[in-house]
Amino acid sequence: MDPVEIERPVQLLVEGNDARNFFEALAQHLGLGDIQVQNYGGVNDLGGFVSAFAAAPGFTGVTSLGVVRDAERPADGAPGTPREDAPPAAARRGTERYADRAFQSVCTALGNVGLPVPARPVEKSASNPAVGVFILPGGGDDGMLETLLCRTFAGSPVDACIEGFFRCVARSEIPIRRPDKSRARAFLATTQDPQVSVGVAAQRGHWDFDHDALRGVRRFLRSLVGDTPPA
Repeated sequence: MDPVEIERPVQLLVEGNDARNFFEALAQHLGLGDIQVQNYGGVNDLGGFVSAFAAAPGFTGVTSLGVVRDAERPADGAPGTPREDAPPAAARRGTERYADRAFQSVCTALGNVGLPVPARPVEKSASNPAVGVFILPGGGDDGMLETLLCRTFAGSPVDACIEGFFRCVARSEIPIRRPDKSRARAFLATTQDPQVSVGVAAQRGHWDFDHDALRGVRRFLRSLVGDTPPA
């Protein structure tokens, strides 16, 4: 994945097309027209992407840079999944979480090409450009964009129906490897214009951008443009 032409002073690099569509829609909702969102591909593509990005002709005009990635645990059976006889992750790495590993991975990719590295997630570096990193779903939790989106309908009547569906699936002994992704899509199936893509759904107004669950990402985007109100 190669960077597109840098056209705005605030750049947000995100993981995948769904995240790009979601954050573009959220930035538009917040009236943050200075933000340009770019998709760097998968987590293993970030290093090469930021190398090309930092060398791009328009990079000297960038005043603020944000990087967003998931803290997703590998699906059962996927590469990187511990064997059943392996010790628990916490035992192997103390109290380290996938969110911590994700943040360190982003910082390594930034530092390898000479870009500023923030001290901790969400906070921007005191540099030019200022650099901030947001690890989804936020708050140091493990998960992904869909984990965050599921919180926007948690406890609703639709959520109760979705929970019933998942209990039924569990009784059928059908494995669901990424439950948050499945729950988010189950929610979208109940909308008037069902979508498979959570990003396209964001562009079509199916997610509640003003929900308290999204407070963290709203603040992060606003901080990139120098505006940090409480909501």
